[in-house]
Amino acid sequence: MKSKKPSLKVMPIKKALSFQSTVANALRKLKNEYGACGLKLSTEDAGMTIDQIKLWAEASLLPVVVKIGGPNARNDIKQLVSLKIEGLIAPMVESSYGLENFILAVKDFTTTMQFQRLSKHINIETVTAVKQLESILGAPEAEFLDEVTIGCSDLSNSLKKRTMDRSLLNQVARIVKKVQSNKIHVSVGGGIKPDTVDDFLKKVQPDKFNTRVVTFKVIPGRKYQQAVAEALRFEILMLEHDARQGFITRDEERFRIKELKERLK
Repeated sequence: MKSKKPSLKVMPIKKALSFQSTVANALRKLKNEYGACGLKLSTEDAGMTIDQIKLWAEASLLPVVVKIGGPNARNDIKQLVSLKIEGLIAPMVESSYGLENFILAVKDFTTTMQFQRLSKHINIETVTAVKQLESILGAPEAEFLDEVTIGCSDLSNSLKKRTMDRSLLNQVARIVKKVQSNKIHVSVGGGIKPDTVDDFLKKVQPDKFNTRVVTFKVIPGRKYQQAVAEALRFEILMLEHDARQGFITRDEERFRIKELKERLK
């Protein structure tokens, strides 16, 4: 006897419409009142499925970029390029070869028009990547890069330093300037909290910053404490929905919501 495949739970129509309205209102508020400019989904650290990403991409009022499983995660790229997404992020790019692999993989699964339309991002998040930054930015494939994201939490772990350690912040600031000098936008993320975000941004001066899911443009002089709080509340809403839909387990929902509430304190 063939075993039945597990099926996703389908939310009743009224609840689904209510959810869509709640999400739309939350995203509209993040965009109009707090300067949110995009959503960042992920098959890598968040372990999202393609169906899960498709649902959020179609529901979002903001542009969506997706972090794939690695620089050469070809199956992710193959499945994602047909969805309503704006771009792809390659994590753990630690060399010019990693960047080359990412760009070639995107080219292999896109038409010329799709390749030009999709924004292409990489993560710099290890001490090895920092040491190789000059080589990465000097590679021919760097001309296709639209954005570099600095993953501060992973970088701090790689360097064996606290996320808000002064020497780490100084290094992040130097990386930001180096990337910007190559005419590439920079976003910073990892460990973003409401009570520390404004001092952090003043120190490192990126073009954008992101919580795990929500990306904001950085406008000089603007305060982002409340914006980050609203983004974290939105992420709680996402987790509650994804657990009801069967995309994540209740244990994962509880664990991750606990983490987010700790940041909100």
